[in-house]
Amino acid sequence: MQIEEFSLERIQSLYENIVEYNLSDSGVHPYSLRELLSETEQQQLLDIELGYGWTNGAVELRQTISALYQGRDEDSVIVTNGSAEANFLMVMSVLEPGDELIVFVPNYLQIWGWARSLGVVVKEVVLREELDWTPDLDDLKKVISSKTKMITICHPNNPTGSLLSAKAMTDLVQVARDHDLYLHADEVYKGSELDGPETPSFADLYEKSIVTNGLSKAMALPGLRLGWLVGPKDVIYKAWQRKDYTSITTSAVSEFVAQIALQPDCRARILNRSKRILKENLALLSSWVERNGNRFSFVPPKAGGMAFVRYAQPINSTKLVHRLREERSILLLPGDVYGLDGYFRVGIGAPAEHLEVGLERLSDFVKSELED
Repeated sequence: MQIEEFSLERIQSLYENIVEYNLSDSGVHPYSLRELLSETEQQQLLDIELGYGWTNGAVELRQTISALYQGRDEDSVIVTNGSAEANFLMVMSVLEPGDELIVFVPNYLQIWGWARSLGVVVKEVVLREELDWTPDLDDLKKVISSKTKMITICHPNNPTGSLLSAKAMTDLVQVARDHDLYLHADEVYKGSELDGPETPSFADLYEKSIVTNGLSKAMALPGLRLGWLVGPKDVIYKAWQRKDYTSITTSAVSEFVAQIALQPDCRARILNRSKRILKENLALLSSWVERNGNRFSFVPPKAGGMAFVRYAQPINSTKLVHRLREERSILLLPGDVYGLDGYFRVGIGAPAEHLEVGLERLSDFVKSELED
């Protein structure tokens, strides 16, 4: 089996810890356990026995997760080591060699790469910047064939932070239903909407939806490596069978903290913090783009911890990112690791002073090194 290098993760793993200003993250500045937990909960944490838990996740935690969705119970949920494992298991549980998978791009291309390595035929539908990075469903309908088995969307989108309207979500569901397709949605940024109420889950709109989520992005708890998959019970059971061959179980410590974090009051408190940080930093980024309007432009994100910025200079995005890293000690993510060159992704979940200095270094580099 040939596995393509996951360029996005390779760049981050090599360089995010050795630059002065890491602007490549797409989450929100993380909590410490001391910030998140009460003194009583901290003491309870110290008393946890570090044994094996349920291989599909503790029953109580799966019940808590299922309560986030309509008409689901604990058997509709499997708890995973981060949403990345959820995506990994989902592909192995649903898709076979020769099946066709439709992926909206730009996108976090883990599913794209893993499916291709298993012999799945991957077709792309490009999100339209002129449509605020949302798809034209006529483009989707054109690539569906008798071999298409699943559509996958990242919603809210990584890297653009775009959101579908309620009607667009319903229309997408109808396309999947008309062709009896699975509809997978990576919803790890759900809850970080910058204006208005939280977006509905696709799991509440369609019986053949499969949803990935976790605590790493909107919930600002990436170090727990706690994710989940929600979907039809037969798919979840298949994922459980495959998890026996991967990580077997998740951390007892992570499950304890997750059970606290996902209680309604605590979840609301975490998401309110995330939204406050993201709104403040988006204002900072917007001001910076306005001051550098001849060099950069973007469609402001509606959710999530990142923005997808277009640049005017005639340089490949990966080359640009590596020069910034080497010459200014800044790390961004290049657009071509998302399937679209000419852009870079900048995280807006970092402390404001960190983002501000990093952006100034970026604009100074462009002015002094890429312009006459």
